[in-house]
Amino acid sequence: MQQILHPICLALAVTGFLLLCWPPRHLRQDRALAALAGVYGFSALSFLVSLEPVWRLLDDITGRPSTGILGAFGSVVALLALQPVVLAYWALPPEQARKRARLCLAAGAVVILALAVLFFQLTPAGRSTPQGFTANYLHTGAYQAYLTLYIVAYTIGETVLAVGCWTAARRTDQVWVARGLRVVGVGAVLTFGYSGVRLAGVGSSLLDLTPPSAAAENFAWICADGGTTLTLAGFFIPTLAVHAVPQTRAWLRAHRDYRRLAPLWKAVHHAMPTIALQPSRADAVTGLRVWDITWRLYRRAVEIRDGQWALQQHLDESVRSAAEQRRRAAGLTGVELADAVTADQLRAALAAYSRGESPQRPTEYADAATREDVRTPDDDVRALLRIAVHFTSAPAAPDAQEAAPSWT
Repeated sequence: MQQILHPICLALAVTGFLLLCWPPRHLRQDRALAALAGVYGFSALSFLVSLEPVWRLLDDITGRPSTGILGAFGSVVALLALQPVVLAYWALPPEQARKRARLCLAAGAVVILALAVLFFQLTPAGRSTPQGFTANYLHTGAYQAYLTLYIVAYTIGETVLAVGCWTAARRTDQVWVARGLRVVGVGAVLTFGYSGVRLAGVGSSLLDLTPPSAAAENFAWICADGGTTLTLAGFFIPTLAVHAVPQTRAWLRAHRDYRRLAPLWKAVHHAMPTIALQPSRADAVTGLRVWDITWRLYRRAVEIRDGQWALQQHLDESVRSAAEQRRRAAGLTGVELADAVTADQLRAALAAYSRGESPQRPTEYADAATREDVRTPDDDVRALLRIAVHFTSAPAAPDAQEAAPSWT
């Protein structure tokens, strides 16, 4: 049963680990996400070293039989220590979360160290298989202490996880997060069946009673691997709700904004190619940007602003006055009026730049007074999007239409 269930759980854990680790910079920014990636990573490691081919390979590498049991138990304790860290960073203020994380990680390290000390007290009894290791060593005092320590730590860890998940699920107002946490809690409770069978095995050995049957052994692994599967799946639901879905939305929004700024950027870039940090590429290529779209969006905004600043010496008061009258007559006021007039000024300035004309009465952009509200790159992108809407839809002034360069 173990060798059937472990590959399934391994595939799930590896998939979750790889998804959580991309892109890597998110792990540095989000400690909960980093801890959760550790949960999936150690879970994958625990299943990997318990596969019989890997188990035997570790025996050959280390020269000591059944080293895989130390790797498996140590990995499980590590993920048990990381699970409450995830919940702490999700549910507690940062300072309290850091204290909880240090406590959990310290407790996990102590248990792993104790397991390592007890493991090396075992007298090697020749090669064994992952599923036969417990039966071969259960009669020895060192392994009884080793297994009891592990099961007690395992049960405490899963109990803390179950209680923490149900508590957090009641407090959150996000439906999918609550559902995911409840799934994790059910998975944690299911693992108690594994703990019960293992403690019964230790008790039967101490009292010289009949050890648990093969059916009980299969039940133990169903509880352990089934509970782990629910835990991994449940943790991924809030991860999708809190991280993946918002990131996907932000990525799609960045692509949309990048395309919406394209006509304005092309117009400025056509007149002033030097504003571009990188050589211009065909639209079919720039439309395929995937991973660095946010950086490219911000870069496009900076380049538009650079061009706007360079065109400032071609702004004429007469163009601004005429644009303000026309836009006010159309019912525009406030920020929208300033953005629309700025779009008209840019059109006229591009035409004047192409003819090499200087203004008779210099002026500034109509949106200059609103730039105090621009504090972040996202603010600047939103401001330019408002200008771009009027730039692509508004008619140019008559003299600008006659000499405007063809950029569309």
